[in-house]
Amino acid sequence: MPDPGAAHEAALLRLARLAVDEKQSLERLFRHATKLIASTLHLERVGIWLLEDEGRLLRCALLYERSVDAHSSGETLRMADAPAYAAALETHRAIVADEARTDPATRQLTKTYLEPHGITSMLDAPLLRHGEVAGVVCHEHVGPPRHWTDGETSFAASVADIVALAMEQAAYIEARRALDEQTRHLEEERRMASIGRLAAAVAHDFSNLVTIVLGRTQNILDVPDLPEAAAEHARVVIDALRRTGELTRQLAELGRIPREPPEPLVLDTIVGAARDLLGSMPRRGQRVDVDLGAAGAMVRLDRVRLEQILLNLVANALDATGAGGTIRISTTTRDRHDGEWAVLHVADDGAGIDEDARPHIFEPYFTTKRDAGCGLGLAIVHAVVQRAGGFITLDSTPGHGTTLAVHLPLARTG
Repeated sequence: MPDPGAAHEAALLRLARLAVDEKQSLERLFRHATKLIASTLHLERVGIWLLEDEGRLLRCALLYERSVDAHSSGETLRMADAPAYAAALETHRAIVADEARTDPATRQLTKTYLEPHGITSMLDAPLLRHGEVAGVVCHEHVGPPRHWTDGETSFAASVADIVALAMEQAAYIEARRALDEQTRHLEEERRMASIGRLAAAVAHDFSNLVTIVLGRTQNILDVPDLPEAAAEHARVVIDALRRTGELTRQLAELGRIPREPPEPLVLDTIVGAARDLLGSMPRRGQRVDVDLGAAGAMVRLDRVRLEQILLNLVANALDATGAGGTIRISTTTRDRHDGEWAVLHVADDGAGIDEDARPHIFEPYFTTKRDAGCGLGLAIVHAVVQRAGGFITLDSTPGHGTTLAVHLPLARTG
């Protein structure tokens, strides 16, 4: 007869080797773990449940059913409906219920959970993180009531410790990723701010020179009896100088010092109001689709700047998209580890951006356009978004298009 203790020890060793890392997610570990536990203890159901809503709700993160060899998730239990069970999780190393429907710790679950699933016996071990109950590993028997042995109880408690450790590993990896992302973001912002300040300084000095040359050239036109050929040359120079002046003005935008934040605006209102203008921008049979989904989200960015962001991004997307292509503009909100954001997406199905170019697309005068473009549009968008406390993410695959997502911090009123 097989030794249960040896089987338990072998299973625990396999579980311990299922550590979460950069390649194996917590969900994948849960899948392996629940299936292994069910096989080791000959159980129909093994579930990992996590507490949410400040401990008021228990949600099934993953449940394995042995008879159908399938996983599921999402079922919830309100802890207020089973206060004895909630209290037992706080005070017991493991809840051992041979007769789960009559056991004082679990009988309050009979109508809502045990009977609907045919569960007669339960062996539940709390998941402890930092000394607090964070969830539970549920070992559920279907069929005639089952007597849990001391070895099985010890095994269940050890399983919970291993799962809790895996959750800590996952939390550490996520925190490290978030820190790395924040560090990269800060380094990029410092680099772009330095470029912006340099560009603005150059633009200031260059603008003074352009103004002098423009004035002198205009004086040429006032010369009496000026030959028409000379006058035409002067007008061409003046036109070029005025275009140069516009470029220097745009460069100066990159280093402008932020003002006091403006009154908040509803993102969807501004984007929606620009729908007709955006629809008139295509020149090669392209289509611009707008999908508003930010549900009244407000941002602290003045209307002119917000429209500037939108028009620059759409113009850039149109340049990258062939005849008959589609530009998709959408808005949404997003919760991240670093706050709540209103997000403006501008996606195209154009040529995409190759890996070498991606780190440079927000730099002044960098452009992937062969025949046109001064390379300031995205640099200005980046500067405006940065001054508003936001950031931009890029998702692009050569040959399959590009999506730029502008994240702006949600504005709170009142």
